[in-house]
Amino acid sequence: MINDNSIDCSRRDALRKLSVIAVSVAMVSTSGCSKLLLGGGKVLFGDPKIEAEFTKMTKVDLSKGDKTVLVVCSTPESVDAENSSLRMDIIDGVTHRMKLHGVKIINPNRVADWLESRDSSVPDLQKLAQDFDTDYIAWIEFQTFSVQEPNSQNLLRGQASGYIRVSRVEDFSGQRRAMMAYNREFAMTYPEHQPVSETGRSAIVFHKEYLARLCDLLAERFYNHRPGKSI
Repeated sequence: MINDNSIDCSRRDALRKLSVIAVSVAMVSTSGCSKLLLGGGKVLFGDPKIEAEFTKMTKVDLSKGDKTVLVVCSTPESVDAENSSLRMDIIDGVTHRMKLHGVKIINPNRVADWLESRDSSVPDLQKLAQDFDTDYIAWIEFQTFSVQEPNSQNLLRGQASGYIRVSRVEDFSGQRRAMMAYNREFAMTYPEHQPVSETGRSAIVFHKEYLARLCDLLAERFYNHRPGKSI
């Protein structure tokens, strides 16, 4: 004979199990909705932007306000001998990207004329501060730059390294002076994992793609940007 106490215990056990199942389903549903909402947000708005490294270090957002930047580039003689247009390619590429992202820049053609009028491969920052009405001077100094994979005649892989030095221009008793505000290294390998064969991609096309990625890397130090493509 089954007593009432046994029936009540069975019912309580069953109710407890149903409660556990209901909570589990709710948690899974909530998690699934959260992921769906996050995924939908990324589709609608894209990945969140990364704060510019320059802004992190100086607390200055160059894409807002009226601060003007002059971009200059220098290369060692060994690099300049094989890539004579590199300096202007970098200046043009970096200033173009900065301008697209709201940064006020000094016309790179004016900078090119100024550089051509001087023999020194290293820009005189103090002279630049006096000759240009700019708030910041961004000096991209290459230490190394290559396109060919070492010890190979038909494999291509870009290697570049150097420094990005930014000086803030201030007025001291009527004299404009360049004061260091930002100094960081940069390094890039393209493509990162393995070189590409010159037979599969011409050296001219590869060089163009490599410079574009390099200018992205350098310019993104100065404005907020989406996570970059894998290189």
